[in-house]
Amino acid sequence: MSQKIRFHSIYLYLFLIVVGTEFTACHHKQKVSDDPIVKEMPLPDPDKNYYSPKSFHQKVHSEDIYNIVEQMPEFPGGDKALISFLARKIKYPIIAQENGIQGRVIIRFVVTRTGEVENPEILRSLDPACDKEALRVVKSFPKWKSGIQNGRKVNVYFILPIKFSQK
Repeated sequence: MSQKIRFHSIYLYLFLIVVGTEFTACHHKQKVSDDPIVKEMPLPDPDKNYYSPKSFHQKVHSEDIYNIVEQMPEFPGGDKALISFLARKIKYPIIAQENGIQGRVIIRFVVTRTGEVENPEILRSLDPACDKEALRVVKSFPKWKSGIQNGRKVNVYFILPIKFSQK
């Protein structure tokens, strides 16, 4: 009787090994698909430290542009001056007023280490006329106080919502 139990135990053990290897093998196979949505995931960059504060920046035009820095860029005169500047300069497009369009245009631009405003782009659009007006005003900004990281001036992305509403 003990030989029969031992014999069944060996078969059970072999069965579990075979089933286990088949199970893991089927989950590690890559699926071949013609679906263009399925894409390979890129391998991580071995030279990049993903856990340091420097991971919050990227290189554009061979210069670093940060998203977050120790001291963010500032409009000359501060936030109140920025709001005042926007209130004076923005001309609500007539076509948007007539169509009752209200909301926010969100713009991202780079404040360079010299304080210049460059590369404004629309992150969230409202209406083509409002988008155009928001870009016009951002391009007319004076020099800003540049952002500072590790004691030196750096290029920083700045995101600005511009509100269009009828009073």
